[in-house]
Amino acid sequence: MLGAQSKPDIQVNVDLVTVACAVNNHSGAPAENLTSGVFKLLDNGEPRVIRNFWRESDLPLTVALVADISGSQSAYIRSHRQAIEQFLSQVIGPRDRAMVVEVAQQSLLLAPLTASKDELRSAVANIGMPAGKQAPALGPPCRSNSFPHSCGGTALWHGLYYTALALQPVAGRKAIIILSDGLDTGSDIALPALVEAAQSAGTVVYAMKYLSPMRFFSISGAIAQAVSHGLERLCRETGGLVFPSPGKHTAEVFARIEADLRNLYVLGFTPPAGERDGKFHTLQVTTTRPDLVIRARAGYWASRN
Repeated sequence: MLGAQSKPDIQVNVDLVTVACAVNNHSGAPAENLTSGVFKLLDNGEPRVIRNFWRESDLPLTVALVADISGSQSAYIRSHRQAIEQFLSQVIGPRDRAMVVEVAQQSLLLAPLTASKDELRSAVANIGMPAGKQAPALGPPCRSNSFPHSCGGTALWHGLYYTALALQPVAGRKAIIILSDGLDTGSDIALPALVEAAQSAGTVVYAMKYLSPMRFFSISGAIAQAVSHGLERLCRETGGLVFPSPGKHTAEVFARIEADLRNLYVLGFTPPAGERDGKFHTLQVTTTRPDLVIRARAGYWASRN
């Protein structure tokens, strides 16, 4: 039985699969002083031996902050600016880095990954503003079969896909935080491809879901909002959470996200040679203790022999 190290000071091989887990008690507080014996890990339904085990408690964070500024979120753009500014003040420390992205028909990189609070705050001030339109695009233009020149008003999956790709080469703890209603209007990136990109990047996704006011004035808007569960799937399958209608509770939301990210347990295992098939494997992490709740990504892509 392994005790959690404070740092991942271990030797690994290229076939090692790591699974970051947020573990909380039923009151929502991070669980302390756990050992590997508390965890059970299934890979495509097969139990795996946890070879490496550590707790990430003092590593820097890398966070992508993504604001939806499409028409359905126009009433919330100021709220998005205020929330992201609060996140920078409340969560981002001197060793952390962040990037700022806005998403509508296309995605713009308002600030690349940086530790500069001044640069990040300047980018936040430009969210939804004319000055922000001068920022470089994030990824190629979105092209859809349904729209001849773009992907409609909200290419959300497209923007999040290229955000995940931007985080892929970054080591350490990573998160994408989305402020949106979760309505995508026909991206050229399908939701499963976005989930795969986020999982491959090893990033946890959190969403602050601001329900569109359009649902009160349009039957089609109400139906679209009712059936839209893409953000819930994306967050669930990467080990994150959705916070609906955060309103004035953003401080509590950010405290929960920070507690998650700064108190992760990481499980490491090596699949048998015959299972290194280049295919997607489902993961299930459970616990022997009924007083604990575990969240972890739902799968990984196995390396080939």
